[in-house]
Amino acid sequence: MSIVYTYLGPVQSAVMVFPLLALALTFPYILFEYRRYGAIPLLRTFLVYCFILYLINAYFQVILPLPTRAEVASSTAPAMQLEPGNFLRMIRRTADLDISGRRELITFLKNPFVYQAILNAVLLFPLGVYLHYYYRRGLILSALIVFAVSLFFEFTQYSGLYGYYAHAYRTFDVDDLILNTAGGITGWILSPVICFVLPKREAIDEAAYARGERVPFFRRFLAFLIDFSLVYVVSWVIALLIPDGAAGQVIELLISIALLTAYLTYMPYMTGGYTVGKWLFRLRLVPEGRGRWADASLLRYLIRALFISVLLAHIPFYYLLCEQMKQITYNTVFGFWSGFESLLYVVSFALVVDVLARMMMDKKVFLYERISGLHNESRIERKTK
Repeated sequence: MSIVYTYLGPVQSAVMVFPLLALALTFPYILFEYRRYGAIPLLRTFLVYCFILYLINAYFQVILPLPTRAEVASSTAPAMQLEPGNFLRMIRRTADLDISGRRELITFLKNPFVYQAILNAVLLFPLGVYLHYYYRRGLILSALIVFAVSLFFEFTQYSGLYGYYAHAYRTFDVDDLILNTAGGITGWILSPVICFVLPKREAIDEAAYARGERVPFFRRFLAFLIDFSLVYVVSWVIALLIPDGAAGQVIELLISIALLTAYLTYMPYMTGGYTVGKWLFRLRLVPEGRGRWADASLLRYLIRALFISVLLAHIPFYYLLCEQMKQITYNTVFGFWSGFESLLYVVSFALVVDVLARMMMDKKVFLYERISGLHNESRIERKTK
């Protein structure tokens, strides 16, 4: 097996797996960023996902390529190498230490014990950089973390990939622990030199906090998506008890509208402006106005809930209902449902135009917020280390 395939094969596998893992981690990452900072800076996102890609690649470098179970079962290689500095002794035995010329240096670097030692040192070098620059950990704690990660890698090999193989398919090598840890510490030391072109972590956090004081549309949309999903699950359970048919579909839609309206009305009224989604994304509904309008009354919440539930959230369901009802009632009230569908197109177009227009304004106050006198307020608290 060539050196190129041995070390670049895991890189290719990591690149293939990364999109799936990144997709799975996207919502948790967005939720964390919005709860902690109130915004999602592009530079931080780039750094975090690069770190995830690096971790996948480092792990795959340790476990790949995977042999067959039969190959491992028939192997008799030693499971552990516990002599520190053994790689130096092997280099002395197998390599020509005369590296005075370019050709001699290339020959020396091609020695398997030499390039394996170099790659072991490089493996956790980026981890040390990240621990210093992004996670702002001290040298001692970073060294312990790097050592723990290296120990985890060695245990992975020694355990036969957690019991998948009959015994260890790669040697547990104490030199790997030493070289991995040394490489990580070197990365920590050189981090200021490597990352000098990047803004400091404090500057990234400060920019995120400044943006988090505003409430972008995407943040409030995700909060609403959480709330709507919770209500939809309850509506779906109730719908299982309703008989199928045209009347049942209408009843299911009415129940969904009623439940969402009740939820968006009473939940924030009883919690002082919070729903589950708004609590998760650190948002709160607060009233505008003075005098008798200075308090968030139940009527305000009801007006807001009716606008969102009846006119916004369930419009896609209206379209589906219209199509189904036109087929069922073709010779009776087909004209009613066709007219209702045309009205939906007009209302949808007006709402889309209103939303787009208000998103381009400095103060993005949507129509339902203006009518109800309630707006979203960011509840982010700045944290310092």
